[in-house]
Amino acid sequence: MYNPKSAHNQVSSIQFHSSKSQCHAPMLLPKPVTDPIQYFKDIPWCAKILSDKSVVQVAVPDRTPLPSTESAFIRETLNTPNTVKACITFFRYIKPTAPASETGEDKKNPFLELCTFVDLNSGVNGYANTAHGGFYGVVLDEVMGTTANLQAAQGAFTASLKVDFKKPLYTPSVVLVRGKVQKKKGKQVFVNGSVEDKDGNVLASAEGLFIMVDRDIGRWTDKTKSKL
Repeated sequence: MYNPKSAHNQVSSIQFHSSKSQCHAPMLLPKPVTDPIQYFKDIPWCAKILSDKSVVQVAVPDRTPLPSTESAFIRETLNTPNTVKACITFFRYIKPTAPASETGEDKKNPFLELCTFVDLNSGVNGYANTAHGGFYGVVLDEVMGTTANLQAAQGAFTASLKVDFKKPLYTPSVVLVRGKVQKKKGKQVFVNGSVEDKDGNVLASAEGLFIMVDRDIGRWTDKTKSKL
């Protein structure tokens, strides 16, 4: 039987779409929000979700800008009061409904659902007061890619991402982004994702295919350090 406590270290050190789930301290957070976890707990609909017994752990993603410029789009461009003002992540353990023989799920490393609360502002807009459609792709790839990487010893790359746009994402607003592995087959990891509003309406859904690699793909930061 899966013990949620065993996921503590794995979840608390989360870093979006990293080939290695390691956190690089210290964190640099948007100045308007010094305590992102409490910030979202003060929002009633977010607090209700965070208090659900299925939640394994809540964490603040590391968005520290790096000298190598790795993940600069997430760590810098979208790390401002006018874009992504604040975000937190949490995992949910959902009891499998399909047998492991069909999904490839390992009981020691189950398919946890990764959820992210994101507080958006006008800096992500395409149309007036409406987030750019491409933003859906970015945030879904980050969340879904992270879940895929947690199933890959050396890391995984995005092979395809199909996004279905269902409703506009109006700003400013807080949304919930979900990602969960559905199946592993060989080097392939199949992931589903969604973006939802406060009422649970699905604004966009996605299906992604990620390919696990059999070599250490490393990090740009590792390569930078090796040259110093």
